[in-house]
Amino acid sequence: MLVLVGGLVACDHRKPPSQSVYKTATRVLRRGLPGEPRTLDPHLADDEFSLQVIRDLYEGLTAEDAAGKIEPGAAVSWTINDSGTSYVFHLRPGAKWSNGAPLTAGEFVEGLRRAVDPKTGSGDAELLAVIRGASDVIAGRKKASELGVTALDDSSVRIDLEHPAPFVLQVLSQPIAAPLYDGKPVTSSPSQADRDRGPYDGAYVLADRVPGSFIELSRNPNYWNSSKVAIDRVRYVNAESETTELHEYIAGQLDMTSTVPLADLGRITQILGKEVQVATTLGTIYLALNLSKPPFAGNHDLREALSIAVDRQLIAEHVMTGVEPAYAFVAQGAGGYAPPKYDWMSWDRDRQLAYARVLYARAGYSEKNPIHLRLYFPSRDAIQRTMIAVAASWEEHLGVVSELISDEFQVFLGGRKDRSRWDVAWLRWNADYDDPSSFLDVLAPASSQNDPDYVNPSFSALIQRATTEPLPEVRMNDLRNAEQVMLDDYPIIPIYFTRGRRLVKPYLGGAQITPMNRTYSKNLFWK
Repeated sequence: MLVLVGGLVACDHRKPPSQSVYKTATRVLRRGLPGEPRTLDPHLADDEFSLQVIRDLYEGLTAEDAAGKIEPGAAVSWTINDSGTSYVFHLRPGAKWSNGAPLTAGEFVEGLRRAVDPKTGSGDAELLAVIRGASDVIAGRKKASELGVTALDDSSVRIDLEHPAPFVLQVLSQPIAAPLYDGKPVTSSPSQADRDRGPYDGAYVLADRVPGSFIELSRNPNYWNSSKVAIDRVRYVNAESETTELHEYIAGQLDMTSTVPLADLGRITQILGKEVQVATTLGTIYLALNLSKPPFAGNHDLREALSIAVDRQLIAEHVMTGVEPAYAFVAQGAGGYAPPKYDWMSWDRDRQLAYARVLYARAGYSEKNPIHLRLYFPSRDAIQRTMIAVAASWEEHLGVVSELISDEFQVFLGGRKDRSRWDVAWLRWNADYDDPSSFLDVLAPASSQNDPDYVNPSFSALIQRATTEPLPEVRMNDLRNAEQVMLDDYPIIPIYFTRGRRLVKPYLGGAQITPMNRTYSKNLFWK
């Protein structure tokens, strides 16, 4: 029979049918996600695991293309007044939610109001501080209805700003600026909101979720650009760690990872060189010093001694191979800004360490009377190696005794807010938009991300002045002076600037590491 069938096939000279007539299972894009998203609510999310998934589910008035450049999103166009303080966005004709309901200007207004309402408790609310009245709403001095956003009609949104801020277009592309369906606030518990938050206005909808295992999305047929979305189904696979994610990729269980463990980067590059992507991103790894109480409160010499004693060069070259040592908070290249640096940077290492020991002694400590510090960080291999290197530097050069305390990532997010648990905390800040203020605003007194509890009137005044300065060069100078004031205070210890690194299968196209290190599934395709 096999011979007969083979003969019949060989004798059939008709053209083979097109691929589309075959009913095949939908090909699923499998993306690694080494951590469980805390929420799928765009106005509550402030951790990268949640945001990565949410960016596929929701779209703002603006969007980012594959290279990270701003392009029209739910709004097809916008106009800006002469002073640069008022934007009018025009929604796409026929824009819809995933359930087919019309997407309206009023829903963007309600979404922005909910995002800054203190009752919502959004960790990213400060991103919208540039909108007129937002800071007062966040602080509880004004009602959310007084925010400077207006629906001119069903398809036009006006957003008034406190001052000119071109970066607002990038802010409006992020989950914090997502619309709120029908203007109705979510009143269910976070877990229920995670399951039932839809409908969505982005390229995908939530299809399935098994906490701790995976989140699966399917293409949204009502998305305005659905016909250009090449991949129908996306599965975010939760991995226990970066190492587990790597193993799953090598085993063919993932098409793309979120990162590559640094310890394996050299070996993996030799084996899978063409599948490795590495690029500089706008992010800084730093240590927060707990200024809310002793030993750091009121002890500038101690803070400076610890900063100098950290061997950033060793960490960059041997622990986190290939990264750039950080001697400032604002990442290199942010908004064309040239950050200030510490005065002692130009000294040779022996002179630096000698000065650090003088400061340490002046602070009241010595090798015979060492300070004991609790170092708190998420339990990941690369982070643990960094913290071990920091503790080793302090012990070798100053005699500091360190206790290393780690928690699973989600536990750490809550634990870092409890300053009674730590003296020094590992932190990472990735820019939300390409401007130095995205970093410096983190340390403003009202910021929910101000983990060191840093307060300096001079710093605050410069930051505030920069927010209202219309001249770009004067504004940049104010920001640079603000960072210099902060660096001289030592509320934080910058360690290194980040680099994006990941693995991408050769059959997957459209993936590139952007400065903000965001990759939207809608921009990917099968080669």
